[in-house]
Amino acid sequence: MEAGEHALMSRAEERHWWYVGLRELLARLLPRAVRAPRPRVLDAGCGTGAQLRLVRDVLRPAYLGGFDTSAEALALARAKAPEADLYQSDVCAPEIRADGLDLVLSVDVIYVPGAARARPGLVRLAERLDRGGVMLLHLPAYRWLYSEHDLAVHGSERFTAREVGALLEGLGLRVERLTYRMCFLFPLVVLSRLPRLARPGGPARPVRSDLHEAPHPRVDAALLAALRAENAALLAGARLPFGSSVLALARKT
Repeated sequence: MEAGEHALMSRAEERHWWYVGLRELLARLLPRAVRAPRPRVLDAGCGTGAQLRLVRDVLRPAYLGGFDTSAEALALARAKAPEADLYQSDVCAPEIRADGLDLVLSVDVIYVPGAARARPGLVRLAERLDRGGVMLLHLPAYRWLYSEHDLAVHGSERFTAREVGALLEGLGLRVERLTYRMCFLFPLVVLSRLPRLARPGGPARPVRSDLHEAPHPRVDAALLAALRAENAALLAGARLPFGSSVLALARKT
């Protein structure tokens, strides 16, 4: 990841419409999916801690762990979830400090190393799930939507929903939810990518994440309102046919 990107993401997670919308969706979805009253939870690639804090607040886990390759990210995560068991590790070959996990979540992590490199680690994580436990993956969709943010965080792969479903089924898990996200706003996402699509082989430029350019507060509020409408549809059971992200939930039986 480019220097300073973790600090930028940590600030953006607090207020940017994209992060707020995802957090609000997970806050409603996870309590429905996780069966244990005091679950044991591991965030595989916890980044700067937004999901850790969310899980702590909505699930009240008996165990909350998280790992990341970045010491900078872990320092930011500790400030948000000081009670969590946080340590440096890699999703491709993870150290797993707890057994009988009820939830393993990984949000926009596997696309950095790519599915092939991450698969051995995912196998180990699935093995440590308790029966009835769930794995939640959230990943960027469609290779042709590769963005400046992907460059800044060194993302190597984007996915289709079918690819994510096949990945989870290959771990021996039963897929319960598989849908695209950001469907309602997809035309705007595509428009924002047009400059990059127009210069696929153009000259190299300094890498600058999309997050450096925060939208105007009114624009941010309008985008969040659209995302909240989409969240309501997803929580009602809708399966969206396209979007810029893939959300998948699979259970160990």
